[in-house]
Amino acid sequence: MKSISEMRKNATKKDFIVDNLMKSNGLYCLVARPKVGKSFLALQLANSVATGTNFLGFRTSPSPVLYISTEMDNSQIIDRIDAMNLQFTDENFRSKVNEIGERNLNLMDLQIEFQEFSTELNGKLVIIDMFSGIDMNNGYDLNNYQDMGQVIIPKFRELCQKYNFTILLVHHLNKNNKSLGSTAIDGSVDGIITLRLDQNLKNKILFNYESRDYKSLDLVLKRNENLIFEVSKIEYEDLNFNVLCFLNYAIKQKDFSFTMSEMTSKLDLKITPSVFGKLLKNNMDNLEKEGLHIEERRNGNERLYVAHYEEPIYENE
Repeated sequence: MKSISEMRKNATKKDFIVDNLMKSNGLYCLVARPKVGKSFLALQLANSVATGTNFLGFRTSPSPVLYISTEMDNSQIIDRIDAMNLQFTDENFRSKVNEIGERNLNLMDLQIEFQEFSTELNGKLVIIDMFSGIDMNNGYDLNNYQDMGQVIIPKFRELCQKYNFTILLVHHLNKNNKSLGSTAIDGSVDGIITLRLDQNLKNKILFNYESRDYKSLDLVLKRNENLIFEVSKIEYEDLNFNVLCFLNYAIKQKDFSFTMSEMTSKLDLKITPSVFGKLLKNNMDNLEKEGLHIEERRNGNERLYVAHYEEPIYENE
């Protein structure tokens, strides 16, 4: 047995790839529906780590990056790198693609690249875009829980330990906004980043992060003229993204009445009506600054809320 003092004395701080997002020797997933921007975000992450610059406001540990693409060729990758004005060099970036006419990339065949990347470049981050495009020697069923949880994901984790790097698997969401395939994929990785579009957030993307090592995170992102993701001025700490969805709905409606259960159902919010009610109550001051005014009224045994939106007057106007 060890006392808490002994535990603290012997505890070591884990190295990170991205502080509060990705640890060293970890295994992570980045998931989104097609055309949302997951490959762009993956390249942006690669650039931040390769150059030692912040990623969405989080510190990175500088390291060469190996980017493996099963869907894009070298010309397509270069087009995106140039459009995003990324600062890759021969020393901090390597790529491996599935050339036209070649069979799909095989995980075991990639060990030559892994060995060179680890020993010669001392690289610490490998991005595989896309996960479903990697072949295994004996094949696998993406929808089989045992295949994913006991065979495939452990193979990727073994590579992390063997070559001392972190792997990010880029993957698809299905029509229900869940990771495509078995739930074992989500449950077996160290953390998962999910990008989602929301009809109430024009030109914005919801960024959700869940991890076993770091606290959960919700951000609202937008893309600048170079297709780089930036955190929106209205961040999670200022206005919860569920409340932000409601605010954008209110801007369109102007005047309307609602109950909490009606609104969570209409906006398909992933929280209960009682939690949503608490969020609104805690954010009343923020909402009023944005021009939304809410009044509570009784309708028999039901709590009815009446909302009115008017364009706010900003201090510099």
